[in-house]
Amino acid sequence: MRISDTTSSIDPEKSYTIQNDVETFHILDLSIADNPLFSFEYNRKVFYTATLLQGEYRLEFEDRNIDVSGNSLLFTTTKIPFGVHATGLGYAGISCVFKEEFITKSNSGYRLLEFPIYKPGRQNIYSLTDDQTKDFIDIYSKVFDETQGNSVFKNNLQRTYLLEIIFNAQKLAPVNSFVKTNNTTEVIACSFIRLLESQFPIESPQNAIKFKTSKDFADSLSLHPNYLNRQVKLAKGRTVSEIIAARLVQEAKILLKLTNWHIAEISFALGFEEPSHFNLFFKKHTNGSPTDYRKLHRE
Repeated sequence: MRISDTTSSIDPEKSYTIQNDVETFHILDLSIADNPLFSFEYNRKVFYTATLLQGEYRLEFEDRNIDVSGNSLLFTTTKIPFGVHATGLGYAGISCVFKEEFITKSNSGYRLLEFPIYKPGRQNIYSLTDDQTKDFIDIYSKVFDETQGNSVFKNNLQRTYLLEIIFNAQKLAPVNSFVKTNNTTEVIACSFIRLLESQFPIESPQNAIKFKTSKDFADSLSLHPNYLNRQVKLAKGRTVSEIIAARLVQEAKILLKLTNWHIAEISFALGFEEPSHFNLFFKKHTNGSPTDYRKLHRE
């Protein structure tokens, strides 16, 4: 039994991209027969995924490509963009794409990051037997069916079925050669960088960044600020504060050049309580004021 035997809802002439404005939960049928040109990109860094694939695919991550064939179950963590590209004919697949708030302690009794398959710094791929594949297809089909309906319990049922997928996957042994693991220092540094980058680009002056100080990031990652700083310095050669400052300067320059926002609006969006604080910060790192920088790059 193939996924394409039960559902098919994608135009085979298109390449698909999931954007940041997708709802908290989304399911996409990748079942298209005999179309080797199909490609699918998760281009924004806010998603967790649970994807079932049948056929021959190339998975493209930030640091490497992985070729898979047969029946495979793939889990990726948030802020890891990746692509799924068919490399052969007659393939199928279905993917759950969701944000962290879709599975929380309050709405399900579980925290998503407590599950081993969603630990930072790893992507797990499981090779499935035909019987295991059929079992997972049955669950995914139930998720897909709920998407087509208007039940008041729609979200709860989708969450329950997704948890069923996760729990059943954790009973499997991942393919060792496909499990990407990092040491503690790299995992912490990558988690910090991804959390920092998740705040950008800033799309509205009303949407101020939430994390600006070392303590902000340390609290979010459940680490002591000194420990976070030490691990980031070992991995990246710069302190947390230095990396944050460089990223704020980069975003400030972009907003000054490409938007008509007032300096005060940019200041607020970047997490500064007062425009004067932003002016001092910008001058310290660029030797010029925000106003001068805007004039220079708009002439």
